[in-house]
Amino acid sequence: MSFTPRDVFPPGRWRGRWIWTGRTAIGAPTAESPLGALDPAAFDGRVLFRRAFTLKTVPSSAPFRVTSDSRHVLYVNGVEAARGPARHGPRSLTYDHGDAAPLLREGENVVAVLARFHGHRTPWWEPTAWTFTLGGGSLVAELRAGDAWIVTDGSWRCAVPAAWTPSAPRSLLVSQIPEVFDARLLDPSWNLPGFDDRDWEAATVLEARAVVGGEPDARPPSDPFGPLLPRPVPPLGAEPRAARTVETDPGTRAGLAARLGAPDVVVADFGQVVSGTLRVTVRGEPGAEVSGALLEVPAPAAFDAAGGFRYTCRGRDDVFEQSDPAGGRYAVLGVPPGARVERVEVVERLRPRPEGPFFVCDDPLLNEIHRVGLRTVDLTAHDAYLDCPTREQRAWTGDSVVHQSVDLVANPDWRLARHHPSLAAQPRPDGMLPMAAAGDFADPRLPAIPDWALHWIRSVHNLHRYTGDRALVAGLMPVAEGVLRWFTPFLGRDGLLHDVTGWVLIDWSPVQVRGASAALNALYARGLQDFAEMAEWLGDLGRARWARDVHEGVRRGFESFWDGRRYRDTLTTRAASEHTSAAAVCAGLVPAGRADAVRDLLLDRDAMFTRSPMGRRGTDHGGPLASDPVTLRAEPDWDVDRLVVGAQPFFRYVVHDALALLGAAGSVAWLCRDWEALLASGPTAFRECWEGGSYCHGWSATPSRDLLVHTLGVTPAEPGYARVRVAPRLGHLRWARGAVPSPHGLITVEADRERATVDSPVPVELHHPDGTTTRLPSGGTVRW
Repeated sequence: MSFTPRDVFPPGRWRGRWIWTGRTAIGAPTAESPLGALDPAAFDGRVLFRRAFTLKTVPSSAPFRVTSDSRHVLYVNGVEAARGPARHGPRSLTYDHGDAAPLLREGENVVAVLARFHGHRTPWWEPTAWTFTLGGGSLVAELRAGDAWIVTDGSWRCAVPAAWTPSAPRSLLVSQIPEVFDARLLDPSWNLPGFDDRDWEAATVLEARAVVGGEPDARPPSDPFGPLLPRPVPPLGAEPRAARTVETDPGTRAGLAARLGAPDVVVADFGQVVSGTLRVTVRGEPGAEVSGALLEVPAPAAFDAAGGFRYTCRGRDDVFEQSDPAGGRYAVLGVPPGARVERVEVVERLRPRPEGPFFVCDDPLLNEIHRVGLRTVDLTAHDAYLDCPTREQRAWTGDSVVHQSVDLVANPDWRLARHHPSLAAQPRPDGMLPMAAAGDFADPRLPAIPDWALHWIRSVHNLHRYTGDRALVAGLMPVAEGVLRWFTPFLGRDGLLHDVTGWVLIDWSPVQVRGASAALNALYARGLQDFAEMAEWLGDLGRARWARDVHEGVRRGFESFWDGRRYRDTLTTRAASEHTSAAAVCAGLVPAGRADAVRDLLLDRDAMFTRSPMGRRGTDHGGPLASDPVTLRAEPDWDVDRLVVGAQPFFRYVVHDALALLGAAGSVAWLCRDWEALLASGPTAFRECWEGGSYCHGWSATPSRDLLVHTLGVTPAEPGYARVRVAPRLGHLRWARGAVPSPHGLITVEADRERATVDSPVPVELHHPDGTTTRLPSGGTVRW
């Protein structure tokens, strides 16, 4: 039965109550900490919950919802029904929901939950602002089975399992939590009907209380979470992928064996990067210990960035699945004498990408690049857009603009594309966005990456153009304005930003940024331009005028960077980059008379060179912690008059946009062939940089957008695709075909050197290569 959460769970108080064990992670109030203090002794704590009930008949639908602080897996009669909650900020929480009817049966049933409180910051979780009883571990759930409601309250039974040994992150950079699990100490039938839970304790109801004011109540909504809202992104899939080869090789794996402290090493090769929860089936005597991790490469240094595990066998039914997600190509396992690894798989838990959109052309290399780009984004799209599933799993504020852009043209399910900018819209008190959202690097004590917040504004602009959702965009505009106004104290009398604090990254390439950074000023101007366009669309002419006035000041000051033939990266260097020139074009800073010179610079690939500290890093060499910090930026030691700093894969989305604005969209298809180098180093997912970095990085997937947006030329002509603009610019291709999603349905385009055919549910603007335009009511075939 199909229903929405509001059909069954209207706004207001829940029926379910917050529950936990008798001890949360919040200690007693003290004079120094009147709200109580989190107790590290209770961190990484797991709690088992059960509630049995009897049904005479199975209802046609049994809607449920559940959430927790920090993680939960909900089982109905032993079958997983929900896993969450979705990544969230420190003062928000969403619930998972679904229909349990297919899992129910006549007679005895049981709802069971494995709940966990992190305590430690992780890449996907940050502590909430606890208040006496909430913020140190809690669970709430409710299920309607016919006329009966099964809700969390004091009738539930709970137990703190001894099977897990609490663990902690090794450092700020290596912040995944290892899992130590002794299967001998957990009856695997704990979540099934008939299990004897009489030795378990009654769950403790947590009555939410505030410091001052408010009426205590154990039912949500409650501080510090506020109203609990439905999960804003689709449930993740659960597709098992078995390893292609599983080999024991102690002779050549001595370094791995030493690292794992085991005599034998098993290396399971999946043949591609995978992302999800690692599952291992083992045959061994009770007490035998198997340890390991999912890695990018089978090398000892790879463990420096992996969330590993140690599993103690029970001697029967030994199937272990890690709690936390991981990514990589190789599962490396240490195995004791007498034990045998029988099966290794990863349950891929990714957001869905339904079929429909596609791209294909007569260049097989571009077809493969497009396909691998989609796979790369899929692997880095969970409950947020992640940098990589392998090392970090952080939702970086700027990276996600590429993931989102790919999804908007290649995935008909836009829920994550719509939600991620809202997830990242959690500014510091000064208005700047943290470098990453909803995780350890959202800590306000860490510096921000100012330019990443400007890429975030571009992702809001994408929502404006593609969705046409005024309410969604309007809700994000105050945060965008706060970001832009954060920069204004750095504006000098010349209209330019000077000496901006924080980590001005731009790209891993050695773009010079000291003093007045031309690339940062251009990105700021693009943000102002995007903001003004959205404000005018919303009818907010005052804020639009303010943004355009500041933009004009940057435009005038930007002339200082022009040296007569190209834009310099700073006022004190002769070094130049394609970052600065491309961003200047996208920001409307380049006068018409210079367009040819800038276009020539961007197309002169012989003059482009890239250099990145990531080339000296990586689990394939010394490990991510073994080399120079990635923040180090090379001083010019190259021929600055002849060579131009080239963009890494991430910033190429700006470069390709600039070329399209300069009338060179036909060059984009050929430029996307540069990704052949990434296919050579990782044929199943794109690496982080042209050399080095993680083996799967969503920000490297821009060809999967650009071949549809610039080569096939399909973009919104009006917000929300009220009309579609189609401007094929095939370049070296003889033909190309594709389809992109819109709020009104798929838009399909076929183009060759002579004609274009458009099948569109909305009116079409077909832009010919000669500059003329044909307007079509809803598709058709037009000869050039």
